[in-house]
Amino acid sequence: MEDLRLREAEPWFDPDGFFLAERDERLVGFHWTKVHEPDDGTAPIGEVYVVGVDPGQQGGGLGRALTLTGLAYLRDRDLADVLLYVDEDNTAAVRMYTALGFDRWSTDVMYRRDAGKR
Repeated sequence: MEDLRLREAEPWFDPDGFFLAERDERLVGFHWTKVHEPDDGTAPIGEVYVVGVDPGQQGGGLGRALTLTGLAYLRDRDLADVLLYVDEDNTAAVRMYTALGFDRWSTDVMYRRDAGKR
């Protein structure tokens, strides 16, 4: 809850772009969108900031429905571009985003040294 409150206090937070899914009066998923307003005068860019689905509810299309809801919200704000970040190990999410028309823009690679090797 503390992390949520900190994010809600950010200047970019818009409660209209925060979508919750409930089943039987229980939270089962959410999609949080974000709009980036560049300082250089270029057009704002939408973001699929985070999508979460209760593990017991996965596989039924809820993540897709939530993502489409957020994308419609961003489109209704005349945002031509939308970005997202997803870990490539999250194959279900990568597959869903690809099916929704997202393409790979860039790849971040991180390495760490194994403490056991010198």
